[in-house]
Formats: sequence, C-alpha cells, structure tokens
Amino acid sequence: MQFVDFQNTHAMLSATVDRHRGHPAYRWFTGPDVTAAVTWGEFHEQVRQVAKALMALGVALGDKVTIVSYSCYRWVLTDMGITCAGGVTVGIYQSSLPQDCRHIIDHSDAVMVFAEDNQQLDKLFDIRPHIPKVRNVVLFSGQVPEDDWVMGFADFLALGRDIPDADFQRRIRSVGPRDPAGIVYTSGTTGVPKGAVLTHDNITFTAQSVRGSTRIEDGDEVFLFLPLAHIFARTCVYATLLMGCTTTFTRSMETVVEDMQACRPHWFASVPRIYEKVYAKVIGGAEAKGGAALKIFRWARAVGEQVSDLKVAKKPVPLFLGLKHALANKLVFGKIQAALGGRLRWCISGAAPLDPQIGRFFHAAGILILEGIGMTEDTSFSHLNRCDNYRFGWVGRPGPGIAHKTAEDGEVMIRGRNVMQGYYKMPAETAATITPEGWLL
Repeated sequence: MQFVDFQNTHAMLSATVDRHRGHPAYRWFTGPDVTAAVTWGEFHEQVRQVAKALMALGVALGDKVTIVSYSCYRWVLTDMGITCAGGVTVGIYQSSLPQDCRHIIDHSDAVMVFAEDNQQLDKLFDIRPHIPKVRNVVLFSGQVPEDDWVMGFADFLALGRDIPDADFQRRIRSVGPRDPAGIVYTSGTTGVPKGAVLTHDNITFTAQSVRGSTRIEDGDEVFLFLPLAHIFARTCVYATLLMGCTTTFTRSMETVVEDMQACRPHWFASVPRIYEKVYAKVIGGAEAKGGAALKIFRWARAVGEQVSDLKVAKKPVPLFLGLKHALANKLVFGKIQAALGGRLRWCISGAAPLDPQIGRFFHAAGILILEGIGMTEDTSFSHLNRCDNYRFGWVGRPGPGIAHKTAEDGEVMIRGRNVMQGYYKMPAETAATITPEGWLL
C-alpha cells in the first residue's frame, strides 16, 4: 500500500477533517444514554484551543505534558492539543499510586499535568514537593481548590484566546515527523519503567498500517474502554482518527456491557481478559440453566464450531449445515451478539495471548476476534490477523510497511517506521534494544 508522509499528527487530523468535517467524531455518556458528541470540525477547533492555551502557559516545543486520567474525550482532545503545540504527551494510569506518578512525572521532565478529577489531584498534592518542574495542573472535572497551581479546564481553554492564529500555524509548521509526540512508560515488571519515545511519524505511519490490515467502512462506530495510558488504546484512537470513525467512550469498566449495548459498535479492540469474562459468563449461564436449555446450547456450539472450522479453512458451508447454524443463531448466538451491541463485524484482541478455544467459540457465535501483537516499543502494532485470513492462536501477518525476521535465539525482530526513537534518557538500554540496522529486538 502507499503511505502518506504526514508532517505531524495535525496534518493527519486535518486530512480527516477535510473529508468528514460534519460527521460525528467522538461521543460520550452523561447518563445512561449517549448525550454528548462533537463533529470532526468541532474537534479540530477544540484541539486548536487546547494548543493555544498550552502556548499561553509557555509550553514550548519538546516540553513534556502528563495526563493522569481514565479514558475519556478530554484525554484524546488534550493529547492532540499537546502534540499539535509541539509538546510530548506522557500518560499515566489513573490507578497508579502517588509514588509511581512521581517517578514518571519527574523522569519525563513534565512541566504540566492534566488530572481527571480530585482523586487524581490529591495524588499530585501528595508528591508536589518532588515534582518541582510542574508549573501548572489542569483539572478535567471536579472542585478546583484555591491554589494558583491548579485551574479548571474551562479557565485553561480561555487562556488561549489571546494567541493569534498565525502563531498557532507557525507552531504547527515547526513540528516535524521525527519530533517526539509521546513518551509511553513500560510497566516496569522487569525493572525500572522505561519511557519509549514515539514520534509523529511513528504514530501516523502505524495508523496507516493498521488501516491497511483491517476492513473499515464509512460510518463505522467504535467503542473504547481500554486505558489511554497504554499505547494499545492510543494506537486504536490514532487509527480511528485517520479513518474518520466515530468513537464512543465508556463511562467506566463497570458499565462496559451496558454502554456497548447503547453504542452498538461495528468493531472494538480489547485485551483478552474481557473476552474471557464474557465467555465464562456465557458458559456459566448455560450450565446454571441445565436441562433442555443446556442441551440446546451445546448443540448450537457444536454446529457453530463446524461452521467456524469450514470458514477458517476457506471451505463452503453446506446448505443443511448453514440452515442449522441459522437456527443456532436464532436460539443461542443472537443473544451473545446482542449483548455486544448487535452489529459487530469483528473485534481485535491484543496485549496478551488469547486462548484459541475462546476465539473459536466467539467465531462459532458469529463474532470474529482478530488477534494481533505489538509492544510499546513498536507503537503497539506489528502483526494482525486479517478478516479474510485468520487462525486462532495466531497473530497474523505483519502490517504493511513492517518487516520481521527471526533472530538466532528464536525471538522475532521488527523493523519499520513503527519502531520507537528510543528510551527517554536511557541510551544504553536503547542500544541494547534497537540494532544499528534498525531492528527492534
């Protein structure tokens, strides 16, 4: 496929706005129903407001800005505003302890922090003496204390009103593809967390490679519940931004199923744990009913798996088996599909291996889970099953523009424009991870 060499994330956003200006871009819940939304044109304007406000606060090219929040519209809005102002976004999980926040904020040299609510703000006050570089804190929502260090989001946006459009345009033009756009810290399970520096080109290239590996249609609705502090969720957001899809944010992990039924997505991305929980609930429910209901469920599953095996092998489904599968869908599988919104075409599983048995079960039920693989250091994407070429327990082919090979020790090596610039302030660790030829170990 042919790639567009976008100068930066703003150029990618602008291309989408040109195509879909009046179409809905993001939706979120203000109650049990989706009641708030912005078009791509409105989102673009709000991104500019955020970028101008950052400039008014003195955020310069290359400055690091942290977001401590669960996934929400303002997370994405702020991230795009930061990168469009030439800053570097550093995400922190909302579940992180104060000392973990302290390490990332201090190590990344962050000059500013966006906090989701007062709970996250309290963490920042706890570590305030240890993060002296942080000049300002902006609260997404909640009670703003009487402290010059903190301001509300509306007051923050108002700061950008005096920044001329010409200044904003000059700033945008000064941001190039090799400039850092984000630092994503690894979990630290094997040592001190390392900050992978991802450039504008890493992001815009990977979004295009994802597009070339999936089957996206105009008007697709996408559901997001993964944490945006993780690069997996961020890459999904950048890919949907490139493609002009409409993304709806869940209210919380506790309301995922309810929110998904209201959103009715055409596809979504998840970690295996969500599929495992749905699978366990379905199996447990069938076994709890017992009797005839359990027999019907087991019959439907057997029929569905026969159909699944034929589809994986790219063989035709015999007429009689197809009729039985239609009945199984009406009696059993339709309920599972309805629980996930009722119009899923496919979904993605990543960040950890998915049990092949679970993938086969969902496929039998008419829900195709495309497993892929990636890591922080390659912008969370290197391989993915395709809608027309998939197997369970397999991560698929590399995305367009991405090369792979096997090292002498059997490890897979990746090379492409998705590979990070390096680890922030860790040259030795970078040299041990990326070869002189550009292969990610």
